[in-house]
Amino acid sequence: MTSRNILRAAVAALCATGSLSANQVWAQTTDAKDDTEDMGVITVTGSRTIKDNTQSPTPLTTVNIEELVRTTPSDTADALNKLPTILGGRTPRTQGNGSTNNGGNTLSLRNFGPQRTLVLLDGHRIAPNNQDGSVNIDVLPQMLVKNVDIVTGGASAIYGSDAVAGVVNYQLDKEYTGASVKADYGMSKYSDGDTYQVGAAWGTDLFSDRGHFEVAARFRHQDMIPMSDRPYGEDGQAWLLTGAGTLASPFVNTPNGRVITQAMHGNINCGAACTLNGYTFDQAGIPEPLVHGTPVPGSTSLESGGDGGWVKYGTFRSEIEMKDVFARFDVDLGENANWYVQGSWAQAENASDWINWVASTANGRPSAIFANNPYLAPQTQALLGANIVCGTPAATGWRCLPTPPPPSPVDGVRPPTPPTTPYLSVPSYIWNSVDGQPANGNPNRMYRTLGDQQSWNVQTGATGEIGGFSWDVYYNHGNSELTVTNPNNTDNAKYLASLDAVLDGGTIKCWVTTQPAFASLYPGCVPTNLVDPAGPSADAYNYLRTKTAWTLTQELDDVGFSILGGLWGLGLPAGEITANFSGEARWATYVMESNAFPTDFVDCTGLRMCLQGGVNPVRWVQNTNAEVDAKQYVYEGALEFNVPLLKDVPGFQDLSANLAGRWTKYENFESVESWKTGLNWKVNDTLRIRSTYSSDIRAPNLNDLFQPAGLSSTGFRDLLTGKNDNTRLRTSGNPDLTPEEAKTVTVGFVLTPPSISGFSVSLDFYETKLTNAITQISYQNDAIQGLCIGSAPAYDSPFCSLAIRPLMDPSNLTAYTSTANYPLEVLNRPFNAAVQKIKGYDFELDYRWEMWGGQFSFRHLATYQPVNSTLNTPASKWYTWAVQPDLLQSTFISYRNSGWDVSLQNRWLSNVTLESSSNNLNDGVDGKNGGTQNYADETLDAYDVVDVTVAKQFEFGDSKVEAFLTVNNVLDERAPLFPSNSGLPGLFYPTQPYYDDMGRFFTTGVRVTF
Repeated sequence: MTSRNILRAAVAALCATGSLSANQVWAQTTDAKDDTEDMGVITVTGSRTIKDNTQSPTPLTTVNIEELVRTTPSDTADALNKLPTILGGRTPRTQGNGSTNNGGNTLSLRNFGPQRTLVLLDGHRIAPNNQDGSVNIDVLPQMLVKNVDIVTGGASAIYGSDAVAGVVNYQLDKEYTGASVKADYGMSKYSDGDTYQVGAAWGTDLFSDRGHFEVAARFRHQDMIPMSDRPYGEDGQAWLLTGAGTLASPFVNTPNGRVITQAMHGNINCGAACTLNGYTFDQAGIPEPLVHGTPVPGSTSLESGGDGGWVKYGTFRSEIEMKDVFARFDVDLGENANWYVQGSWAQAENASDWINWVASTANGRPSAIFANNPYLAPQTQALLGANIVCGTPAATGWRCLPTPPPPSPVDGVRPPTPPTTPYLSVPSYIWNSVDGQPANGNPNRMYRTLGDQQSWNVQTGATGEIGGFSWDVYYNHGNSELTVTNPNNTDNAKYLASLDAVLDGGTIKCWVTTQPAFASLYPGCVPTNLVDPAGPSADAYNYLRTKTAWTLTQELDDVGFSILGGLWGLGLPAGEITANFSGEARWATYVMESNAFPTDFVDCTGLRMCLQGGVNPVRWVQNTNAEVDAKQYVYEGALEFNVPLLKDVPGFQDLSANLAGRWTKYENFESVESWKTGLNWKVNDTLRIRSTYSSDIRAPNLNDLFQPAGLSSTGFRDLLTGKNDNTRLRTSGNPDLTPEEAKTVTVGFVLTPPSISGFSVSLDFYETKLTNAITQISYQNDAIQGLCIGSAPAYDSPFCSLAIRPLMDPSNLTAYTSTANYPLEVLNRPFNAAVQKIKGYDFELDYRWEMWGGQFSFRHLATYQPVNSTLNTPASKWYTWAVQPDLLQSTFISYRNSGWDVSLQNRWLSNVTLESSSNNLNDGVDGKNGGTQNYADETLDAYDVVDVTVAKQFEFGDSKVEAFLTVNNVLDERAPLFPSNSGLPGLFYPTQPYYDDMGRFFTTGVRVTF
């Protein structure tokens, strides 16, 4: 029997023992309602009129937050991501370039996307932190979090836009008294990934208990972990998913991925007449034949093993540092009202290494030098054609720049007249080393993503009762400032100048430095050597290195009110109708400021190699953002009724209906409505049946509408005119977007047998269909072009607007379809064009009993979701299926007595069946994945992680001390292998983001309460 099976047997025996022993203690336990209150569990019900969970028709995920963080002491985000309903958000495992902030934590319910999960703080909206409108929960105050409330299922009618998948509401303890301190330290079995945090909270009553003040602060740090320090990243494994996904060439997991066309030390391309094509520079300036690995079927650029290039220094987990401070004051205003003011500040910084610099094969990326480059050995120069004169018959088959050079397609500027010497390109990963030192050393010379997210929040409001009605009014101002810096971006203009090296008076210089007409354009130019395996010089690196940064400031002003009460006795004999009327107004701003822009292009003045790739290079190698200044107002009004229908009649101990509707007016589009109906049927004390049907929305956020424009050059085949040429590709938001619309149905039951105190079990079915879903559409897609052409002769398909042509009016069809009407630009922007469906079941079992002088608790949460499919565009014939486990389970077991606490959590994800294509074109929309998703290995193994915490309590006078040790992933479970198909070996760790290959992790700490 394996250690895992032994553990499972022990757990089963423990549960059986508890069940047998429970008969002895039923009389000593409190009823189920009291148990719930004592546990400090989730209380949000998905309703403003229902205050008792047992009467809510909305499916609830009820977790004890204290138990949740007990087995995951690092952070509430880490703990929540282990719940089965939360899947698909971003974590510090998510890596990206400097155009986004990928290192923080965002939550996604049901793998439906973070932007479709509404995150609240004490029931109120938070200013979005990230570009996509999502909230980085690292910036929320942590020390005074009492509950994290989760509502699954559509809730837009209750809480507003974005609550398509549900709501995650952080609730703070507003009545905290005393003082507490928490400190812990953790480290992985690999002796890395160090985490440490310290936090403190203090609260006191004032004015003879009529007022209250509390304050809390926390600091947390976790170290960055290089990819090479984890099993799938060590020894240059650099896994890739290769193949075409067809039956003839299925997707295959390929180890030791290498880009042979962009070899580690260069891959020479010097023309058909040259004998050194395919050579590399394993010695400085001296070419040697490339050592090839095993060819990858279907690819001319990738091999397994050999001298090809790969990313040696990627990041497994980002470095994170978090700080937060929170303070709150409230005071009673007479007997029936309370006024409060609260404020918080938080900062979350993250850092990761993205990729080393490269000399790229992409058109417009600098990788070319002249054959007489002085860094080449003299004999090498001759073999590369240094003695050949371009423009003569002898130059046939060599690579020569045109004379005179063509004008730039961007601004018409012509590069200087080139020399008569041929040139060669040497694309490489040579920048893995600089001056013979690793690029990830000190100083760090990688492309890096440094995120600094700061959030401020001030809220004031009042609550009270009058005439049998309870009321709430509030004003909240939130400000989020996100700065993302790439300290090591590359200026392509300087890069082109530094690669054009010449020998001048016995010294290697930049050609532009030797030309009086251009020298002032590039002062201090340092030549770059691409033909030395030790890498270019530190001086060259420092010359090219440019710090780029952008700051996104998002502000949210939110004012609202709510009035709740019975309708003066109005209702059926079963009881009075309860109503809630609420209103809200929000003003949001989105301001992007940047010191470098994606629309910047290199000025070819003084740069002989500027147009060598056939296009005008963009100025910055790594992504940047354009500036935007956008705003939006929203007005909302909502009504909700809870209507008792039957009470205390056979078969209907209690039957009530819940009805809600919301009207929302956005500045950018017409008003929209969302609604919800619910039915709660309590058959008897044992059985309750619940169901809901809702219409929900997600309005496009300001990034969807006004995403900063990016501009690049691209090759493009235009099906309308039949011309294949270069044009500009513009990526941007779409101000014409409208809200996404979803219909959700849930049906379930809850069993609470009175004969088994503290026991309950529930099962809920859910299904959501999202239409008008926002998805990115590019005119580069042949199918999208086909939709436009299919609307002839009017050419009035909305997708025709994605091509900006000299002639936009199709009235003259001959001119409209001629090659002269080839697009000036093609666009990539979001459209309301997709359909997404999810369907599944949520299961929960809870049981608490007393035994052995203490209390046991057992909680099992499971989600079975066999359907998560998307029809990406109207041109799509097949749904694509999300790569995710169908069954996710989390089990919590704990035992507590007066001195000890032992807690165990088991997170189990079923094996993943990679949905293969139907490969039957006649299947149409009922088919899967377009015939291009076939895998050599169609299954990812199940993933099973066990966490254990042992805590001991002590008392010193009036103080209570708890020391604890937590071991996460006790059995050292490995994440299933699933590489990306990015084509860049080593860029991403080869597992799905919902797995964690951290390995066994130890945390020890102490909690002190005064």
